[in-house]
Amino acid sequence: MDWHVADGDPDEGRVEWERGDRCARVVARETATGSWAVTLDRLTQAQEGEAYRRETVPDRETALGMAAEWRAANDGSAADAA
Repeated sequence: MDWHVADGDPDEGRVEWERGDRCARVVARETATGSWAVTLDRLTQAQEGEAYRRETVPDRETALGMAAEWRAANDGSAADAA
């Protein structure tokens, strides 16, 4: 399933991606300490079920890479796991 940028900008301090079925979101944002938080939030209604995950990483490049991996791993197929 496709993902699109729902809010923010990958070149700025926060970006949010939404899955095409609107049942999952991935957010990468800069924290107050200068590190980056990456969050996956998948709704109960998602065909593969509910999931929530949050990781903190040291920089934007790592955060954007992790966000890309999580989007690929949560593309809407029933076998996906958070």
